[in-house]
Amino acid sequence: MIRLKHLFTEISNNELNRCLKKIKNDQFKLIGAGDNGRVYEIDGEDKLFKITQERDEYKVASIIVNQYSKFTTFIPVYYVDNKNMYIMANASKLPNYIKRSIDNFMFDFSKFARNQGGEVSIFEFASQTNNIDPIVINFINALQIDINKLNIPDIELDLDFKSDNIMIWNGKLVMIDW
Repeated sequence: MIRLKHLFTEISNNELNRCLKKIKNDQFKLIGAGDNGRVYEIDGEDKLFKITQERDEYKVASIIVNQYSKFTTFIPVYYVDNKNMYIMANASKLPNYIKRSIDNFMFDFSKFARNQGGEVSIFEFASQTNNIDPIVINFINALQIDINKLNIPDIELDLDFKSDNIMIWNGKLVMIDW
């Protein structure tokens, strides 16, 4: 049985083919770039595509593709090719109060990591402090579950958790870059 919520997290073959054709025909514009990748908006679509040089990021995208109901803390990924490109949903910016809460959490985490000598995860810190916004801790707890399901060694230590990499999709916090 097809559930309505699954229809919102999947795209049809026609939509996918239309997006791929627009990408092939250069019908897109650059909307963001970082150290290891670039994100493009596909003309006339509510979809983005990303080209990444980060192997772990591409590996995560390959695992979560069309699996939003299983990995709800990541932006839905609809397609992954074999050239480090993937198509994903478009999301909205965080409200300022959530952005500040995440930034405060990361500031405290940085101090914690320095005191611990480095190699610690946000999950270790979150389990040892009670000074976290409930929205942020709920997201971190859900993210930890999803990270464990990925079964990628040490991904929690390399996770690019920061407010710039978290957005709102379908009313929920999601990682858009990891």
